[in-house]
Amino acid sequence: MEQPALDPQNDLSLRELRAVADAAAWYAKYHERMIAEHADDDSAVAVARREHFADLYSALSKLGVRLRRPDVLGT
Repeated sequence: MEQPALDPQNDLSLRELRAVADAAAWYAKYHERMIAEHADDDSAVAVARREHFADLYSALSKLGVRLRRPDVLGT
């Protein structure tokens, strides 16, 4: 993915930032079961998906969104 052309902390309004965080939280919750179902899959694709979701949960946490992190993603 390309680097964003803007600095989200400075270029987005609080409402825009909240909308992005809310959408990302919905996405994470929607896919939580899928992540858990593939917990034992060691294929490169499954590992990459888990890393993607771990990054998403970390980013949401930094934005103040508190979600239960699936055990498969670690801490």
